[in-house]
Amino acid sequence: MIIKCTDFDRQALASIHFNPKDLEDDGTNYEGKQVEKPWGYETEIYRDEHICGWLLHIRAGQQTSMHCHPNKTTMLIIRSGAAQVHSLMVTHLLDIGDMLFIEKGAFHRTEAIGGWDLLIYELETPPNKRDLVRLEDKYGRGQGYEHVA
Repeated sequence: MIIKCTDFDRQALASIHFNPKDLEDDGTNYEGKQVEKPWGYETEIYRDEHICGWLLHIRAGQQTSMHCHPNKTTMLIIRSGAAQVHSLMVTHLLDIGDMLFIEKGAFHRTEAIGGWDLLIYELETPPNKRDLVRLEDKYGRGQGYEHVA
């Protein structure tokens, strides 16, 4: 399955005010660090100059923001639980072992469904957590990636 970047995504991105410099990699090393999120947490489990791998833990009934990565491609692999991954156009239902490719610039939101926590392997290329633009966020977050001490 693939979520493609469409004209709707490009129009939505153009409607959001953000500084493109804020999307540039700042060199932060997240490997092995647990980054707390209002929906759960994520931990970087692998990184090289081309790709990074994360383990996302989304609590039952919670969801990520509707966001895009203008400069990177993402792949999700469901490790446990079930998910609805929403784009601006469609919703994909994913179960254990399912994979989804998300083109750079495509807005998406991942939701844990079925009353269970959701564990996802996320691969991103190129590695850069700051490459994030939010369209909607039920937790009231603005633009930018969470800071890690």
